[in-house]
Amino acid sequence: MLKLRIPKNVFRYATIGVFGFLFVLVLCTFRDYGVTWDEELQSQYGIAVVDYYLSGFKDARYSQIFNLYLYGGTFDGLAALINFMTPFEIYDTRHLLNALFGLMGLWGTWKLGKLLGGEEIGFLSLVICALVPSFYGHIFNNPKDVPFAAGIVWTLYYMSRSYKKTEWPTLIKLGLVLGFTLGVRVGGIMVFAYWLAPLGIAALLPLFKRKFRWKTFWKNKKILRTVTLDILCKAWRIVLPVALISYVVMLICWPWAQQHPIMYPLKALSKFSNFPQDVEVLFDGTIYRSTQLPWTYVPLYFGIQLPVFFQILLAFFAVFLPKIWRSMSFAQKQSLSLLLLTAVVPVLYCTMFHPALYDTVRHFLFVIPLASIMAALGAREIYIFGLKQKRLRKKRAKLALKGAFGFVFLIVCSTQIVLMARLHPYEYIYANMFAGGVREAYGHYESDYWTSSFKEAAEKLQAFVEKEGGVPAGKLYRVAICGARSSATIYLPPNFRPVIANEPAEFFLSTTRWMCQNMRPGKEIIRIERFGAPLSIVKDLRDGYAYYEGNRK
Repeated sequence: MLKLRIPKNVFRYATIGVFGFLFVLVLCTFRDYGVTWDEELQSQYGIAVVDYYLSGFKDARYSQIFNLYLYGGTFDGLAALINFMTPFEIYDTRHLLNALFGLMGLWGTWKLGKLLGGEEIGFLSLVICALVPSFYGHIFNNPKDVPFAAGIVWTLYYMSRSYKKTEWPTLIKLGLVLGFTLGVRVGGIMVFAYWLAPLGIAALLPLFKRKFRWKTFWKNKKILRTVTLDILCKAWRIVLPVALISYVVMLICWPWAQQHPIMYPLKALSKFSNFPQDVEVLFDGTIYRSTQLPWTYVPLYFGIQLPVFFQILLAFFAVFLPKIWRSMSFAQKQSLSLLLLTAVVPVLYCTMFHPALYDTVRHFLFVIPLASIMAALGAREIYIFGLKQKRLRKKRAKLALKGAFGFVFLIVCSTQIVLMARLHPYEYIYANMFAGGVREAYGHYESDYWTSSFKEAAEKLQAFVEKEGGVPAGKLYRVAICGARSSATIYLPPNFRPVIANEPAEFFLSTTRWMCQNMRPGKEIIRIERFGAPLSIVKDLRDGYAYYEGNRK
């Protein structure tokens, strides 16, 4: 394999610089992100999980909070516990912890990339993943999918290390990480199955190095005994310890599963395979039920939410995959097989069996770090392919090509950073040029489906009223809310009272999801938008619109 001939220290120092920048950025901006639709219940669930342990496993209030008992309490319980030790409000604590989990996921992406292709692949994987707005925007307030994605990438890292050399410290770490991942969402068990496939192939590999016939294979007791003993040995020394450790850790993190350690995890896994959530979903300009989506839902959403440069690099990875495969060691081939299985099989499953989906592809957030490593491998192959061209044998030509690659890299990075800064703090609504950008995607695809823009809208409403002289003494201003009420009311003072969307009110605060802003007439006074796409609307109802039309007699 042609090496890049760049000192490893360059990538190492660059990686430290990127992590340092991201860490400072997280500390400076984590309070900018609003409370999302699910966070109030998630916070309550976390407190209930802590109360369960503090009560000596007697307080089962966690099982009464919506369907969150189907999820482990790894993140929510930890956030509730840490909140007792921080000076922040509970949601600020959650957002900071969520972002730290996101950084852990990026760190795992770097580690796994480095294991597969060296320092340069690790660095490129980190940068590419951090420049995906739909990933970065989620790391602050997605308490389900971000910790799960971080757990998946670290699980794959330790699984990959186990292919190279089986050591007890690696197996223990693998069991712990996999257990914590299952403690977020039991669906992570799929990775365990993917891990076994390369292990099984490795056990059968000696057969392919010998000349034998499958018809007489079962009659050859010596070969059969050798293969069987190797499989049993791997199962006893590698698979069983990891399975036991991860299972125990999962149970520690998951109160509901402790009640029936076998039946309840299987029941949750069955529900997640076809989640019974039937809601309206906007997709390609059409409203579908989440249980009746077309097979193109996941591929098309990835197609419009992944940056174009990312998709180009993935295409080159697919083209150069045979070459990449040949250049790898056997352990690296096993790791790449594991990565491909984890990233591709869940997407294929959803395109074939159409389970209920919603909120774009946030449930597949774990695919993005893995795809970033593939994109990094593709980027290196493009670079190597350019250097090997006959026309570029001269030193000056090669230097010019290296300069061109560096220039393109800087342009892509700076363009993405500027774009994400303009979207801040709603990076997750990003849509690429294939959807016409954020502006043209509005009305055709989901944007602020979590109503995180309610924070900004509520703060601007308060400023608007204060500019008028404030709320009159002894009076409450009623705010009719169409969307996640907690996402707005937490940012409003006590003299603003939230009411149901169709009740009498002085103001109407609405998400633009499901065209909710058209529910009530009134004078628009505040519009939260990015790139011309409205995310939430505030209307003044005091001029003859205080009563909902449907309530008038």
